[in-house]
Amino acid sequence: MLRGVGSLLLFMAASDLYAGVVLSAAAVRYRELFSGTGFSLRRYYVLMGWAPFAYLVLALVVDGRYLLLLVVAGVAGIVGEVLVALLWRGYFHEPIWTYSYRSVLSGHTSTINFLPWAVGALWFVETARLVLGTTSLGLSLRAVAVSVAAVGAGLALAWPLRRFTASRQGRFSAAGLALFCLPIATTALALGLLCGVRYPLLMLAFSFVGFVTEYAYGRGMSVMFERGLWTYNHWRIDEGHTSFVTLPLWALGGLYFYFIAGALGL
Repeated sequence: MLRGVGSLLLFMAASDLYAGVVLSAAAVRYRELFSGTGFSLRRYYVLMGWAPFAYLVLALVVDGRYLLLLVVAGVAGIVGEVLVALLWRGYFHEPIWTYSYRSVLSGHTSTINFLPWAVGALWFVETARLVLGTTSLGLSLRAVAVSVAAVGAGLALAWPLRRFTASRQGRFSAAGLALFCLPIATTALALGLLCGVRYPLLMLAFSFVGFVTEYAYGRGMSVMFERGLWTYNHWRIDEGHTSFVTLPLWALGGLYFYFIAGALGL
């Protein structure tokens, strides 16, 4: 069965097919849908229709469990970003990001984030296949346990140290960010020492892939609407479409989706 590069190529081919056929037909039949830059859910989901369509193609051609990944990763991504946003507010008063449309839960997430998270998860999963040179990811309960313990240890160490940085007043600073990211560092270190060097290497690859994928998606969608879908509030890049603060976060985020895919048998 197709895996790794093959899955990504098939996903991109299906996405291009949707864009070339469905979006072109919709642009002709419903011109008002694509006129102007105003936001509407209808317009957004027509534009994003390539994501579930491409996932469906993967499920039919490669493995039916890709549909399960679509659902689980979409939900897990929203849950994960809410947890990150809540923890961030424990260090800094200003939120890590601001959503422009359909924000919920005090702005920590948006109701339209399901599909982007599902797409991001796929890129992490196939990146792991490429880095590891395997077709089946599997799930190492040892690696999961080490990761959970390492994140907990990092949090326990970083939390009381906040008072020695600008985080004491809720202000953003490099030192405060370093403490916020300490659980990520402890996870990479623990996994490298106890489970093998492949895990820190995977986290490094996830950091790059997540950073590039988020920026490409956010920047691309920004041309369709009057505002970008989100704006980062610290160490911004290109008007806040992404930020340097996300690099370590994607390392842990990719690991999160890697474990989820392994649990699903992918």
